[in-house]
Amino acid sequence: MVRWRVRLCKIALAGAAVAACIAGWQSPALAGSDNSNDAWAGDIGLLALPPGTLVASEYLGYRHGDEYIPGSANNVFAKLTGSQKSIPSTADLYTSITRFSYVTRLMGQPLVFSAAASFAKFDTLNIGNLPAPVGGLGPQSVGSSFADPAVYITYGLVVDPKNERFLSFSNYFYFPAGNYDKFKQFNFSTANQYTWVPQIGYAEGLAKHGLKGFWVDVIANTSVHSDGDSPFALAPGVQFDKVTQSNTYNIKGFLRYNYMPLGHVAIGLEKSWGGDQVYSGGLLQTIFAGPTSFGKEDYLKGHFQGTMPLARDFQVGVDLTHDFERSGGIREDFTAELRFVKLFAPAPAPQPLK
Repeated sequence: MVRWRVRLCKIALAGAAVAACIAGWQSPALAGSDNSNDAWAGDIGLLALPPGTLVASEYLGYRHGDEYIPGSANNVFAKLTGSQKSIPSTADLYTSITRFSYVTRLMGQPLVFSAAASFAKFDTLNIGNLPAPVGGLGPQSVGSSFADPAVYITYGLVVDPKNERFLSFSNYFYFPAGNYDKFKQFNFSTANQYTWVPQIGYAEGLAKHGLKGFWVDVIANTSVHSDGDSPFALAPGVQFDKVTQSNTYNIKGFLRYNYMPLGHVAIGLEKSWGGDQVYSGGLLQTIFAGPTSFGKEDYLKGHFQGTMPLARDFQVGVDLTHDFERSGGIREDFTAELRFVKLFAPAPAPQPLK
């Protein structure tokens, strides 16, 4: 009954520096939730790559959750535990995400197409840390290991490496193509929900202010969720009929330092709110005494990121995070994502004979 959300991310190479975001998951609910994309500091530099560049990436992640925070009396676990405000829990999740990005141009400005596929597996998922399932608590059954695939389109509104200024507009589209099973307590994919995420990205270099190598990155987006089909069933006919989800809002701010070509370190804060998943209709609405929340996207998270080159066209990076606040889901005590990026640059144009 706990939701973790895939962080399907984009990759960047700005001038001499490669940067890419982690692939991750967030809590909390019965069904998966597609929202945001949690881009890394520096990702907007992808727009500086030459047309025809293909970037392939692989993200390997581990995430640990140590308690469930219901956040409201209408949360499903608050109802199951008599309005308990904090439920000791254990969640150990392993993820693998593969992504490809292709750079081209439209009306003289950079345009980037991306696609990602995600796989995840829980080693442990226990709400209440019970030895056996009891009344919806304890070890949870998992429905699938595949999340909804996604495609992304990013357009460069301002791409000015010389003056260290970038501004982009992105659209992220998530499609309900995962293997959803409404008879399981947890699914990685959504219950037939589509999600659209418009995003603005901005990066400004601080060399003009005497801080050479330092940058400020700001990424803000809204996730608009469609309604979903029956999200959960205890038995045939004993189910909720519908899931509705409010918009999710996410903003991230980073201070980044490029310490060498292809390498940087960054610290940042991420704030997310909204995204409340409410299940309604069917016999389970009567059993749960009305429409019931199965989690929301409300948290404050800290990031520490670093990248370094292993070759001229190959880079490794890591992102470590910790939840400072969480409401309506599993608190992520610690997460770590390892990212590998391979750049396939276009062949140079033939030079005319002199």
